[in-house]
Amino acid sequence: MSKFNNVVIFGVSQGIGKALAMEYSSLSSSIIMLSKNEAQLNALCKELNTSNKNVWAQKCDITDYDEVLAGIKFAEEKLGKIDLVIINSGVGGPNWMNKFNSKQFKETFEVNTFGIAHVLEAVLPVLRNQGYGTIAGVTSLADVRGYGGSSSYSASKAAASILLEGARVELKKENIKVITIRPGFVKTAMTDKNEFKMPLLMQPDKAAKIIRKGIDAGRSIVQFPLPIVMSTRLIKILPNWLFDWGMNIARPKK
Repeated sequence: MSKFNNVVIFGVSQGIGKALAMEYSSLSSSIIMLSKNEAQLNALCKELNTSNKNVWAQKCDITDYDEVLAGIKFAEEKLGKIDLVIINSGVGGPNWMNKFNSKQFKETFEVNTFGIAHVLEAVLPVLRNQGYGTIAGVTSLADVRGYGGSSSYSASKAAASILLEGARVELKKENIKVITIRPGFVKTAMTDKNEFKMPLLMQPDKAAKIIRKGIDAGRSIVQFPLPIVMSTRLIKILPNWLFDWGMNIARPKK
């Protein structure tokens, strides 16, 4: 059994989100799955319903606050109480300065950062009313610096991590726990677009188990794998000249 009986997951159509839905379903949690891709969402719901009848799905574009609010209301109707909300929706991909596109930059923030903000606004009144709850937002180990070719992604994840940290500090006294999930490289449709070597690339099911165990343990930050965590700590404190030199070798200009 999972520590959390009633779980809401945003962004479950594929990758980490799908693996998390499968992980919690295998532990008999009641689950509300919310995602933009309706076909993949319904297929996953049908698959999980063969062994767990307490799994429901509703289409939800996390960039649309009204749809997020409707998703939370749907969760309340089906579950009664919401123990855990996982915000996993995310986008990424190459974003080089020689073809920089402010529209793409904005769209990345709409999902990766404002998506989390939408969920916070929609779910906090519910958690306050019931007197408890846990929110886990997925950011990235790429949030420490502006990596070449990934500036939009890194910037959006850095903003998301700071948002979640501020929420954690404020909401602790209200018995609402906020967890930041910072994965390294996980094999998904998003990382398949990357144009650089991804060390210690992990399968989604393994990542989901690590995330679930970290949430169960009540950690403030769930980050993995350890070698990448340690390397990002080092990268964060590198002087600019050394960081710039390393980036030009690791990710040559396009």
